[in-house]
Formats: sequence, C-alpha cells, structure tokens
Amino acid sequence: MVFLVGLALSFWLLDWPWRIIVLVPLAALEIVEWVIFMRLRKVHSITGVEAIAGTRGKAITHCRPAGQVTLNGQIWNARCATGVDAGAEVVVTGAEGIELQVEPARDATPTL
Repeated sequence: MVFLVGLALSFWLLDWPWRIIVLVPLAALEIVEWVIFMRLRKVHSITGVEAIAGTRGKAITHCRPAGQVTLNGQIWNARCATGVDAGAEVVVTGAEGIELQVEPARDATPTL
C-alpha cells in the first residue's frame, strides 16, 4: 500500500531521477512488510482452556467448593475441590463451560 501511494505521488510530484530514488526504498519496504505478514499468518493463536490453564489468579470469595476468582482482570465463577479462602492465590487447572477449575497456589508468588 505504501508503494502504491509513493508511486502515485512520485509521478505527480517528482522528476525522473528522484522517482527512482524514492521508489526503490518504498519497494523494499513493501517486500519486507509482505514477508512479515506471511510469517505472521503461520503463527497459531491459542484460545480457550489451553490459554488459561496454569494461569494464576486470586480468589475474591471463599471457594468451598464454588466461588469467584479474578484472572487477568476478569471475574470468573470457579470451583475448588480442596477449598480456598478469599484473597488466596489460585492456579487454573481446567474449565467446564464457563466455570474454572482451580486449586490453591503452591507458593506465594504475587499476581500481576
């Protein structure tokens, strides 16, 4: 796209030797953009349970066995088989529908 705009403007505003001087770097930039775009197409995004399994969160209510946790700034319904108190750190182990399966965190590493 940058090359097409540069091509149109160079023929309208620039004389012969300057057209080439401007268009060659623009063509090189266009090729680099195309290569980056083609490589990014091959990167697969991870969503769903696979993306949040292992993520740390914080219990905002008592989870005995059901409660709520906050995870990456979002509030989720959660279920913890062993039970956890409000304010404790949890680790996501899975999900059933929109309810997370959590367990207490083994260490006291702070969440972000």
